[in-house]
Amino acid sequence: MTAATTPPIHVLRGILRHIKKTAPTTAAATSSSQSSSNSGNELSLSKHVISQYRQSISATPQQAQHLRKVAYDYLNLKKDLTERARLHELDSGADVKLSPRELSRRAAARAGLQLPVMDDGHVDQ
Repeated sequence: MTAATTPPIHVLRGILRHIKKTAPTTAAATSSSQSSSNSGNELSLSKHVISQYRQSISATPQQAQHLRKVAYDYLNLKKDLTERARLHELDSGADVKLSPRELSRRAAARAGLQLPVMDDGHVDQ
């Protein structure tokens, strides 16, 4: 889907979902006194996003299209950053746990390649 074909309400809901999803993880990492301020930040951010959506309804068609594209790009950025963080967490410590050969095999597989079969005379560590 593109910004032109995605309904704005779907983009709004996606952004609000990401705001709601990221707030508990940051609140759990901080102290209890800061968690209440984080929930306040989440609420104010949600209100800001909703107010921007409501303002875009009364915008000119060109402005509305521009705002729709910005919101869609923001949603995709948040999704990509969330996925990147998840993958980074999965990959952390792999260099300590895995052999260099296995690291190379996994890197090649991520790029859609296969390592050639090597005729080794030694055993992998």
